[in-house]
Amino acid sequence: MNFTLLACPVCKSNLHQHGESLICVSCGRQIPLQSGKPIFTNAPAIIQPFEKIERGPDKGTPWRKANWRFLESVVSDLPENAFILDVGAGHGDFAQIFTGRNYTSLDVVPYAEVDLVCDLTQQIPFPPGLFDVVILMNVLEHVYAFDKLMSAISYLLKLGGRLIMAVPFMIKIHQPPFDFYRYTHFALPQIGADAGLKLDMLEGYYDTVFFIGEGFRNLQFWGLPVLTRPRRILVRGILLGFKLLLNALSLIVPCGFTASPEKVNNPAVIGYHLVFSK
Repeated sequence: MNFTLLACPVCKSNLHQHGESLICVSCGRQIPLQSGKPIFTNAPAIIQPFEKIERGPDKGTPWRKANWRFLESVVSDLPENAFILDVGAGHGDFAQIFTGRNYTSLDVVPYAEVDLVCDLTQQIPFPPGLFDVVILMNVLEHVYAFDKLMSAISYLLKLGGRLIMAVPFMIKIHQPPFDFYRYTHFALPQIGADAGLKLDMLEGYYDTVFFIGEGFRNLQFWGLPVLTRPRRILVRGILLGFKLLLNALSLIVPCGFTASPEKVNNPAVIGYHLVFSK
């Protein structure tokens, strides 16, 4: 990555590389490099890194596909020289969208795909107002001190810069034990406002058929194993019939659409897409 973008998290002075470390030119703080990757904070000892899953516009769950379409649409007008920070980037699920851009990615886990390792609730290794856009896709629910993260993002955004984010709601617990919250569209605008950000856009993603399917998958993976073999065989047959019915329903019932939660009388939202500006 471009180390000139970084700043000492203590005194905000420049960092320069010396061997396998970055050293602050003012206070002398040393940041270790791991395979050329700055390690500003250590990953939590109990965190379980997840395996890489191939992502793309037509891969993954309906929610993930909706995330891709949303992100592509809202960054399509970005200037070519815009500085972009992807927070909680993991294995770079959305990095392909930013190919050829001034794109920097970070995570609390030293995944091979990220540029640096840092927990922004603990340290901020950039100067203020550096980024035009911060990306936060399916991350906020995994951050216990979410208010600190939002404040850090506001600090990093230029005046007029944008925070683009996706937040799940009717989604199962994932990446345990680091899955802390589910937010409603009543809370999310206030969370942004508390960090000094203005809400520009909020939409919900609705998919009633997918929601039913999640119930069937829950039964398949968690209900079947506790049954005796004869009962498992019977329930599998019933589930197969339900899945065929579900496929038929998906051709009839409107599903997989985004809309303002103020205009949709459906409390079972899969998740939200939001854009804030500073």
